[in-house]
Amino acid sequence: MRQAQNTRGTRHRTTPRTPRPQANAGSRPPINEMTLDELRAWIGSTRSALQKKMARERAYLDRRAARGTYTPTDEAYAADQLLEADLLAMLDEFEQLASGIEA
Repeated sequence: MRQAQNTRGTRHRTTPRTPRPQANAGSRPPINEMTLDELRAWIGSTRSALQKKMARERAYLDRRAARGTYTPTDEAYAADQLLEADLLAMLDEFEQLASGIEA
């Protein structure tokens, strides 16, 4: 363990930070290996999760705006809303392409 010095000049032990696990594509098969049913299910669940994420962030931003709070983090979350809306549109287009494959 490393030693860190606090502002009073005394030392205390800190443990090194370990990165938190990140969600990754390993939790699903590669898209090109999915059946059409698996692909549709993945698109649906991903769309639902993304919509819930957007709603949580929007509610957070609205609560903070009501209190008159706006920070760089709020600005980043607002920008994320645009990115997430684009990703939702991409999922819709992807679903249409997948339906075209079946026809």
